[in-house]
Amino acid sequence: MGHNALRRIVTHDPDRGVRCAAIRRLRDLIILRQVCEAEGDEVVRDAARVRYRQLLAGGDTLDLDYRHAALGACSDAQIIAHVARSAREPSLRVAALGLIDERGLLEEICRHDRDADVRAAAADRLASFRN
Repeated sequence: MGHNALRRIVTHDPDRGVRCAAIRRLRDLIILRQVCEAEGDEVVRDAARVRYRQLLAGGDTLDLDYRHAALGACSDAQIIAHVARSAREPSLRVAALGLIDERGLLEEICRHDRDADVRAAAADRLASFRN
């Protein structure tokens, strides 16, 4: 099934189960974010959040620039925290750090991220709170 058909199903099909199945296959971060923000059905909204978070962190082959842009449009603190902790690419984790104001999360990343540049970026972000 093509992505245009999946988009239509996700946004228009009356059956919750069909919509959730389509969400699990969709690779459109814009549509997924819209569903996360505006969907009235909690089950559908949660399925979209899981898929959005997975794709944003690199659980697919989506272009890194596309994912950076989607991160910049994301206002969900939990999704941003997930990207900061788990994104496949260090540059995306660093970008997420710039959107975080939670000292505890920054301290966690500063101590435990596997990449030295990400740890340094978290330390710089923490230092900006102290000044």
